[in-house]
Amino acid sequence: MVVGWASLSLWSDKCGYRAVAEDSIYVDEAYKGRGIGDKLIKKIIEHAKENEFHTIVARISEGNDVSIHLHEKYGFKIVGTLKELGYKFNRYLDIHILQLIL
Repeated sequence: MVVGWASLSLWSDKCGYRAVAEDSIYVDEAYKGRGIGDKLIKKIIEHAKENEFHTIVARISEGNDVSIHLHEKYGFKIVGTLKELGYKFNRYLDIHILQLIL
């Protein structure tokens, strides 16, 4: 049974961004609050360092305070907000950009 997953991918395929990764972390609603997100983000950061990334970027939609808090707990800072960029739940949502410089 999969209760959560994480991925680390290149931010862009342009060579000037080769040391920039983007994370994605998802935890099943039924398993939130059990430390799974903590384990996943620690592993993401460790993997990024091992692979010589310089920075990790996260794009988090407005209203996802749990994800923002998780990232901030590990040193990510909000560096900007893109207005009405994402579309889900039948409406446009702002997207917060968080960054961790390794």
